[in-house]
Amino acid sequence: MSELPSNFRRAASQAIHIVALPLSFFAFVLIYRPFNVAEAMTLGRFSFGVNLTLISCVIFGSMAIMRGLFYLVRRRIDSLTYFFWCIGEMVVAVFFVALYAWLMERTVEPYFLVVSRACGWVFPVLIFPYVIITLSLFLAAQTRYRNQPSEEQRIRFYDERHTLKLVVAAQSVLFIEAEENYINIYYTDEDRVRNYLVRRSMKSIEEICATHGLLRCHRSFYVNPSRVKVLRKDREGAIMAELDTPQTPEIPVTKRYYDALSAAL
Repeated sequence: MSELPSNFRRAASQAIHIVALPLSFFAFVLIYRPFNVAEAMTLGRFSFGVNLTLISCVIFGSMAIMRGLFYLVRRRIDSLTYFFWCIGEMVVAVFFVALYAWLMERTVEPYFLVVSRACGWVFPVLIFPYVIITLSLFLAAQTRYRNQPSEEQRIRFYDERHTLKLVVAAQSVLFIEAEENYINIYYTDEDRVRNYLVRRSMKSIEEICATHGLLRCHRSFYVNPSRVKVLRKDREGAIMAELDTPQTPEIPVTKRYYDALSAAL
């Protein structure tokens, strides 16, 4: 079974489905009126437009329920399961729409006969926005995957027991700070600055930092020279490295490491 791209699991994706599917249904039926749907929507005392609006609201409600459930179990969903989940959502929408039509008609006609008729026009209309949304999310995931750094551009941080703790793009690392028996790795993730503590010494990461271009600038700091905006002296004469990311502290640079860092800028 293939892995479902992560953007399919995000809350924003669920919101898109909840809003876009009923809106697409409303617009498509209003403009094209396929499958003699105008006749099917002449229900009770309401006009075609009112019934279309109410049925679109029914679809909205059914999508909200199903997408809410999907978000709760999203980590268990793979690509094949996702396909059947989408089919199931349309089936649920058909049952709710048929229930609305059955109640509005006020006839002795069997409910499942109304379901079969509703299936004939709800299913085909909903398939189009499903396909468009799915393809859009898939293409977005592919584009993001192509833009991700290769394995050679990633840094893998292990703790002292050699357990993998963090995998991060080398370019996204801002600096690494020593904190007693730990190293605190500061990096950017979707324009947010994050940090991660790993039980390891600064000396033990010398080789991996050198491999990926991180330079020692202080006994307690490694810094990514590509993220250094400027080196300057403060009022006390200490050299500080200002990074290119807002809301990050300035990094101290000792004279011992200044020449190597300034040469790398």
